[in-house]
Amino acid sequence: MNIARQHSGFRKTLVSLAVITACAPVYAQDAEIAQLIRPESSVSVGVGGVSGDERDRALFGQYNGMRENSGFILFDADINKRDDASGTWMRLKGRNLGLDNRDLSFSNEKQGDWKYSLDYSGLVRRDPRTVNTGMLGAGSTTPTVVRLATPGSGADLDFKLKRVGLGLAGEKWINPNLQLEVSFKNEDKNGERRFGKGYGCVAIVCPTTQNATNQSWALLMVAEPINTTTRQLEAKLNYHQQKLNVSAGYYGSFFSNENGSLGTTVPNRLNNPLGNLSTLNPAAVGGTSLQNVMQLPMALPPDNQAHQFYVSGNYAFTPTTRATFKYAYTHATQDDDFAGMGLPNAPAGVTNLGGELNTNLLQFGLTARPLPKLSLLANLRYQDRDDKTPSALYNVQGTDFWNNYHISSTKVAGKLEASYQLPASLRGTVGLDYSSLERSVPINISEEELAGLGAMRAKNHETGYRLELRRTMSETLTGAVGYTNSKRKGSDWTSLNQSAAFAAAGLGYGQTGSASQFIALNAANAFPMNMADVDREKVKLSANWMPSEQFELQFVAENGKDKNATAFSPIALGRGWRAARTTLYSIDASFAMSEKWKINGYASQGKQDLEVNHSGYMADLESRTDSVGLGVSGKPTGQLEVGAQVTYANDKTKYGLGAMPSATGAAPSAALLAQAAIGLPDVRFRISSLNLFGKYTLNKKSAIRVNMIHQRAKLDEWSYGSNGVPFVYSDNTTVNMNQNQHVTFLGVAYIYNF
Repeated sequence: MNIARQHSGFRKTLVSLAVITACAPVYAQDAEIAQLIRPESSVSVGVGGVSGDERDRALFGQYNGMRENSGFILFDADINKRDDASGTWMRLKGRNLGLDNRDLSFSNEKQGDWKYSLDYSGLVRRDPRTVNTGMLGAGSTTPTVVRLATPGSGADLDFKLKRVGLGLAGEKWINPNLQLEVSFKNEDKNGERRFGKGYGCVAIVCPTTQNATNQSWALLMVAEPINTTTRQLEAKLNYHQQKLNVSAGYYGSFFSNENGSLGTTVPNRLNNPLGNLSTLNPAAVGGTSLQNVMQLPMALPPDNQAHQFYVSGNYAFTPTTRATFKYAYTHATQDDDFAGMGLPNAPAGVTNLGGELNTNLLQFGLTARPLPKLSLLANLRYQDRDDKTPSALYNVQGTDFWNNYHISSTKVAGKLEASYQLPASLRGTVGLDYSSLERSVPINISEEELAGLGAMRAKNHETGYRLELRRTMSETLTGAVGYTNSKRKGSDWTSLNQSAAFAAAGLGYGQTGSASQFIALNAANAFPMNMADVDREKVKLSANWMPSEQFELQFVAENGKDKNATAFSPIALGRGWRAARTTLYSIDASFAMSEKWKINGYASQGKQDLEVNHSGYMADLESRTDSVGLGVSGKPTGQLEVGAQVTYANDKTKYGLGAMPSATGAAPSAALLAQAAIGLPDVRFRISSLNLFGKYTLNKKSAIRVNMIHQRAKLDEWSYGSNGVPFVYSDNTTVNMNQNQHVTFLGVAYIYNF
């Protein structure tokens, strides 16, 4: 863990910059040129340790490799060498070489001629939560569920996921105008992560009656086994001319997964909602049992690949008028064999999905300054996705059936913007935005049926405008105010309803109508939020005050709202997503008290509100984050640098629940009222940290660096536990995390510069 780089505000370079500024410009330029010609090399070697146990370090050590062990080697290297005779450079950089999140890179180049590089990156992600379970073979593709006699009496499992990346790149200047670049990356991921499976019986599968003898649902924690490889290959030619720059190339992505599916052996008796051992529901006539459903294999990410050919660049018509352009064609396929993945019961005559998606992308942009005070900008983007995947009957549930759905779509987005320098040091900007999305929708139930939706929209379009007024009020103060407004609308809705009432009203499967027509037939109809009509608006204020070279203050305030403008029943009220609001206030300040001391700080508050009316409840979800930080750095003596930083963040989510009225306007049922009265407790996460830094220069080539970090984190939640009682799965598996964590890191390193 490169601790020094986490406190860039306290680094020696900032103090050095203040000293350089006071010197004559010619010396500053000479120093900068010398640094570029002869960059300094350094090696840092030290030791570090952390307090507490693994559970105290669950959050702190999630990515930095400091969870499992208490002591570490701290090793960084930055080596730069130049051969004056040949004009070649060699660079070797290593970061966190003694930890799990290490990076190592090597490059060799002759500027303006050739270059090659190799790099290695490693990262281990440890799950901050500990799983206690009786499951056998957790993390394999064939685990066996074993119900524990009591929660917490099983084995503790700490899942982790290791990533190892290797890269190779090279470039060659064929002539002064033509350059070839080639790169290859390989990333392997191995390990396991928390996953799960569950099912609540429907009548056509197994009887849905919950009683003392049989239970109709089950929920299990199952680890996802991960053993994947992702390879990326890119090759491109770059052509540079005085007015024209063009790149043409190929990019390929190849993903392979050694695990095709996850098959779980499940006993026929698991916990009921009260935690008592109960038999899983048997099969209904023509259906299957809950046990069999829970034992069906789950598909894991299949092998796939994509190939893209592209050309992009820019052209300067005049010194003040420039155009940008890009065209790309992508061919993506997914044809992993079902049998090889361990997935039986494929449609007759079908051995793989045969997935094929072809994408054409075209972009064009233009910037111009026709007048000294006027700037113009125009952008246009077109994307066509053609899904050529064969259609087949993959899902059968009783008398219901549906084929795979195609995702063909066409997107168009454009932007026009003009900015003009007005009198009184004002600058005004006006922008117009347009976007449209046209997608394929089912029109014939004999060919394709979608489950879970009532209607779809074939096309959406959104238009909006932006206004900004920026003013330089003085040499030290600038401010801006901006307003954005847009509206999303769309075509009529395509019905996916098979009822006689909808068919009689001309809204049978595949027929189209307005939202009001759907609401008249079903007041509780909910439309997909990504297709609904939406009204958006946002206001932003910003200011920057710099009364002197030593002091700077920045302020930002934003307020935005999205509202679902789709028609709804005034009696049943609008269903689904209704509105979202965001606010943000932030202030940043820095002050150089002297050439040797600097202080900086920030404070911010962000809030998001989401209104939802769905599935028996009405919710007004509020998520608020408050954060503050204060730092100081200085050089009390010629050999000593010190710094300190304190940060605090508080994230809180509130669940404002209410009972949803009936579609006829009747009062909510007693059950819904009782459920809303219980509500949900707030979820809160608080984290604070104190970072101390010190560096003592022994001589011109060596120094000692000391870092100390003290972090405290507290999590109050109900998703995996409430009031100290963990959530219990159907087999008495529990998931826990220490909700009050505190850890201290101390590191000492010797730095040698050469």
